[in-house]
Amino acid sequence: MSSSEEEGEIVPDYVSDYYFEDSEGEPISFSCLPLQWNENKGEQKLDSTKYAFLHGMVEDGHQLIYRKVIAWKFILSYALPEIYALLDAKSERWIKLQKPRKSYEDTIRSILISVHCLHFIKKNPEEESGEALWKNIRRTFSTYEVPPSEDDLLDHMQWIKEAVIWDKDIARAKNLHTFLSEISGKRKALCEENRIEKKPKFIVQDDEDIHNHDDLSDTEQDELFDCVCAFCDDGGDLLGCEGRCIRSFHPTIESGAASACESLCYSSEQLDAIQTFLCKNCQYQQHQCFICGRLGSSDKSFGAKVFACVSATCGHFYHPRCISELVFPGNENQAREFQKQIEAGDSFTCPAHKCYVCKQGEDKNVDEMQFAVCRRCPKAYHRKCLPRNIYFQRNDVKDIPQRAWEGLLTKRILIYCMDHKICRNTLTPKRDHVVFPCVDRKTEQEKLNVISVKRSNACGILKDETKGESSKNFAMSEGRKPNKPSTMEKTKLPWRSDQSLPMPSVKKVPPKSMVENIPSGSTRAVRTAEMEKRIQRLIENSTSSLNVEEFLDEQRRKCTHVLSPHYKVEKTITMGKIECSVQAIQEALKILQEGGTVKDAKAVCEPAVLSQIVIWKKKMGAYLAPFIHGMRYTSFGRHFTKVDKLKQVVNRLCWYVQHGDTIVDFCCGSNDFNCLMKEELDRMGIQCSFKNYDLIQPKNDFNFEKRDWMSVQLEELPEGSKLIMGLNPPFGMHASLANQFIGKALKFRPKLLILIVPKETKRLDRKKTPYDLVWEDDQILSGKSFYLPGSVDVHDQQMEQWNLSAPPLYLWSRPDWTAKHRQVALEHGHLIKKQNTEYSNYLMEENQDCYGDFSSVADGYSDINCILEDLPEPSDDV
Repeated sequence: MSSSEEEGEIVPDYVSDYYFEDSEGEPISFSCLPLQWNENKGEQKLDSTKYAFLHGMVEDGHQLIYRKVIAWKFILSYALPEIYALLDAKSERWIKLQKPRKSYEDTIRSILISVHCLHFIKKNPEEESGEALWKNIRRTFSTYEVPPSEDDLLDHMQWIKEAVIWDKDIARAKNLHTFLSEISGKRKALCEENRIEKKPKFIVQDDEDIHNHDDLSDTEQDELFDCVCAFCDDGGDLLGCEGRCIRSFHPTIESGAASACESLCYSSEQLDAIQTFLCKNCQYQQHQCFICGRLGSSDKSFGAKVFACVSATCGHFYHPRCISELVFPGNENQAREFQKQIEAGDSFTCPAHKCYVCKQGEDKNVDEMQFAVCRRCPKAYHRKCLPRNIYFQRNDVKDIPQRAWEGLLTKRILIYCMDHKICRNTLTPKRDHVVFPCVDRKTEQEKLNVISVKRSNACGILKDETKGESSKNFAMSEGRKPNKPSTMEKTKLPWRSDQSLPMPSVKKVPPKSMVENIPSGSTRAVRTAEMEKRIQRLIENSTSSLNVEEFLDEQRRKCTHVLSPHYKVEKTITMGKIECSVQAIQEALKILQEGGTVKDAKAVCEPAVLSQIVIWKKKMGAYLAPFIHGMRYTSFGRHFTKVDKLKQVVNRLCWYVQHGDTIVDFCCGSNDFNCLMKEELDRMGIQCSFKNYDLIQPKNDFNFEKRDWMSVQLEELPEGSKLIMGLNPPFGMHASLANQFIGKALKFRPKLLILIVPKETKRLDRKKTPYDLVWEDDQILSGKSFYLPGSVDVHDQQMEQWNLSAPPLYLWSRPDWTAKHRQVALEHGHLIKKQNTEYSNYLMEENQDCYGDFSSVADGYSDINCILEDLPEPSDDV
């Protein structure tokens, strides 16, 4: 502790659980304050107009602090970096910043990451690789939902460069040049784009929000499938077909403008109306042969003419004759036999899954064995086998076009083989390769050419060269963009009409000569007057028939029962992908059972597909449980807390209750909790009210209302200072239901929230209006703490559940009540001493608190379900 000579005030040495606010009470980063360097503190004049207010806890969390701060600094000399805030410039009163409040971490994450980067460079001057730096930074900030990256450093380049000037150790570091060049390159790229590229709203979020589980991310799952547009072979904002073709398309003119793609030509309204997207080929089960390009029926129930390759990620269809002649050129007998086998229903893999040169399969984990895949025919090459006349860069002087692109396909190269002529204006072969059924392709192409010309004028896309021009420039305005396709979660509306297809019900506009013959004058005036009256009557009728209150009630009802799109079943799990994957797994298993090689099985089903379908099964299990388990599944996903555990919760909570409080159990289940609370409070002489809500009628109806918690209004309960809410909401997938129940409870602003929820539930100290965590106990509910109501085993005994990962018990306090509640917790021994979140110390190879005081140191597919049961769970390294 230090003291002020002027005021005789004791100033704490450090502050924890801190955050900064501006004069209007809005959270701000302390980096907006002047940065003072140790070497020039006597010379530097601080700007008195820049200041912030520091909130936090001192005296080991027993006292609050609220002080004006005018500058900040950091020190890199110690084993861990230290950050200080200046309280008084005259007497040099600095206070060390330890661990910030959880809800404030996002505000200062970039400044903390930047300081730690400089600290690592200073302490490891001989380290030349940037990989070691970022590996350590990501390990240090491993609790962050979004991993640290160069993006976090962009806004701090100015003082980072100043640090290089003031600190000689940093200036001499071998990896400094690499470090600064990476940031500069990132900044340059952002400036060129003039924006940080984000996924459009119609693409399902992969969670970047947020949930990094032990399974593959949605992005990694999508990378197995087609991730470029089927029309133009470019990336961007794509709409994935959910049918058997597993292709993707640019849905709107705007999304395909950069590559002059004809797109599906949907309007934004039509796009928003899509619930499940099927391309016309999949919708009518009319697919193209990938060799001859002609359409044929793929409906096996009516005699299919084209058949799909069995490989899980292929999606191409073939005429039996076309594929047999390609596989066995010059051997009519073998070709005829192979054709008959396909027509009889035997599975096959197309030549695109063997190298055209060496006839070997693909190994995505070995660079040289990765495939370069042609987008116009079933031809593929290993990287090492790729012909030299397929160039990755164009040569305008020699009139050689680019035929290969890296980065568009995951661990693959996109190519156009030498069988396809490259068009100058599009840098691709002629784009007439996609044929939809019931469409006059020529007419449609003419229409789309008009659109393309308009789009080209607006976006700067190169048009076809006119006759007589000798330019040989193959450039386009934009490079190819690698981006991931996705299907979408949409409001359930009628399926949209296809703008790009002729609609027979649309009437044609009469030619100009016919319009000129329409008489004008009084008749038109009469019709106009009649039309105005009719419109006016329609408006009056619609207004009078609308009950505003009923409409709003209906919208509220819908909103409370619809989960956030982030928590719905991932729409990347489509029927087409599942069908392809399951059939591929079955065929691979058949190959192995019949004595085939592992390489042949991998050509049909690569290992990543097997891991992925196990993950899909795991994700879908929660939604399919009522159908899988039938009448035995009567808990509807709810787990009730056993009475002996509830008694332990009651014994803790009762000390925080005051006379006149109302205790609300918003999902009471068997209604045991508040009954136990009443017994205990009666024994203590405390008079309280109780409210219990649920959709299922319990046997004990003590203060019970059979009601949806989401329908309870604010005026129905006392004001927040008299409310204590909890306890055990339904969890839902990824804690979706728990978050909904808690969100509703927070609208009442209760002084206390007692919760049994899984760890992935959104923390209340990260809300816009945060609550303070009084204590957390992750042991009290370990073991057999829950049972499944109404579910019995084969002996008709109540089914219990052993927790593999016990949900913690949390007590959250409204900030204006925190001091009182923490005092109660301290008096009754509820504050469980736990080691704070640890961050690896790369100097001493042991864990230390980064902010602490370092000195203190599927049944529809035969037996596929049984097959998957024997597979191991995917590990963290999948």
